[in-house]
Amino acid sequence: MAGGRLSDPGWLVNADPGQVLAALDGATGREEMLAAAVYRASAHVHGDASAGVRRQVLALDAARYGDHALSARITAVPVDGAAAARWGLEWATGSMVDHRLRQTLSGHTGGVCAVAAGMVEGRPVAVTGSADTTARVWDLATGRPLGEILTGHTGPVEAVATAVVEGRPVAVTGSADKSVRVWDLATGQPTSEP
Repeated sequence: MAGGRLSDPGWLVNADPGQVLAALDGATGREEMLAAAVYRASAHVHGDASAGVRRQVLALDAARYGDHALSARITAVPVDGAAAARWGLEWATGSMVDHRLRQTLSGHTGGVCAVAAGMVEGRPVAVTGSADTTARVWDLATGRPLGEILTGHTGPVEAVATAVVEGRPVAVTGSADKSVRVWDLATGQPTSEP
């Protein structure tokens, strides 16, 4: 439950991003639901950003959603160790935002070629295959990677599927290197050689 915190721009800017992300699903009412959508729009940036940068990104995203009053309130939030915001937003382009966006999973160094969904220890996950020759497992509740990067292919990972084999969740990856690998999703290790 968000408990009214989502309507507080100071909390959105200064709170730990993990705490804010965990509270977003508890948004109630128009104001909190808009604040949740604004936060999610660039959620992939907030974890690594300073509060000063987060303030700027949130103000821009609020303007992209058309809420200039929220944008101004965010811009006015004081941040320890950071100067007051030197600019305010009059307008913003890029209004192709959607409140249904839940996460942006960032981490591959090449394009994402394939995605599959599954469950690991009761948690929903996504497994992505990339042109960077790797696959990654993502916790869909937090948007963060789970375990180590799945490496071993020498070409782009162009196909991904998930299954349960003998009670264990696995991912099957297919690559342009002409190999197929099976990964134990609980351990992140290949189950056998390709």
